[in-house]
Amino acid sequence: MMGIKKTALLAAVLLAACTACPVQTALPASAYEAGTGDADGNGSIDRNDAVCLRDYLLKGSGSPDRNGADYDGNGRLDAADLSLLKMRILNPPAEPPHSSTDPAAYMEQVRSSYVTQVPQNILSAQGGELSHITYFSKKANKQKGAHVWLPPGYDASKKYPVFYVNHGIQGNEYSMLGDFKILESAAGLIQAGEAEPMIIVFTFMYTNPNKDNCDGINAQEVPYYDAFLDDLTDSLMPYIESNYPCKTGRENTAIGGFSMGGRESLYIGIMRPDLFGYIAASSPAPGVVPARDNFMEHVGSIREDQFRMSEPNLPYLLMIAGGTADGMVGDFPEQYHNLFTRNNTDHIWISVPGGGHDGSVGIPLFYNFIRALFKA
Repeated sequence: MMGIKKTALLAAVLLAACTACPVQTALPASAYEAGTGDADGNGSIDRNDAVCLRDYLLKGSGSPDRNGADYDGNGRLDAADLSLLKMRILNPPAEPPHSSTDPAAYMEQVRSSYVTQVPQNILSAQGGELSHITYFSKKANKQKGAHVWLPPGYDASKKYPVFYVNHGIQGNEYSMLGDFKILESAAGLIQAGEAEPMIIVFTFMYTNPNKDNCDGINAQEVPYYDAFLDDLTDSLMPYIESNYPCKTGRENTAIGGFSMGGRESLYIGIMRPDLFGYIAASSPAPGVVPARDNFMEHVGSIREDQFRMSEPNLPYLLMIAGGTADGMVGDFPEQYHNLFTRNNTDHIWISVPGGGHDGSVGIPLFYNFIRALFKA
């Protein structure tokens, strides 16, 4: 009985506060890392969510969205979730601003709002529609595959920005669909109103006219990944823009990837800053510039002094993340960070203590990246 009375009192206080109190100064983003608070599942967070959760707790009525309502992520709906929801409604989290004209200012806003723990409800979010497509690659002189994801609430009469996602070496268009929670992050953030609705394209980078798949990690195969620059810009992007309602221009186009896909995202972003305004690299592999690792001597695609971006095509957002326990690419992600710093290219560098060559680095990076896309 005491538990019911305490819950009732908390609910009454919450509803009174939501009715009478103005929105206060935003709390740090870390205060909201456990869940979104979208209890009624309508894509927004407001007083109606408090009513929905209160009625469920006190009356047993309604069916709240458990992913959204379980704010503390402990698998139960209780008074603690209601209390956290009060904090969220009265003190909405700070988000990167829209309409920034200064890339440096926008980059700093994203840097200051970066969260290291992805909300648990985001990791299980669902929504949108995924389909497999084929297109003719001029560079490979044959058909290649890709996956295209359309966001929740997709409307063919509207236009959407596009995010291209690149896989690791010996991967394909299926490789980035699972472990990095990209679709879950996009679906959950869009449904919560915290990300712009976007189209996501999962690419197959390997562009070899003579065979379909990479045989191994060696110097002979690397050029067929660099060749994806031409395949992407001459074939895949025109196909996507011809078959889907896309916004175009660098302000509406992002690229990111993992390992070799992170390396190629940096390379493509540097080579075509006129096309890509948002760039992310999770645990990027060596080889954009000359380097040597356990696998090969990398001749490099560009010189170290060319590893930069500058006016008039400064990136709105450039993010690199690496783990301190990455046994595959070691400290090469940090070397890219240091090289950008040396060449006066503003960017966000995230070092993940104990992070490996896996989702421990990529999941939070892509979550934060998606959350900030297309808002500059």
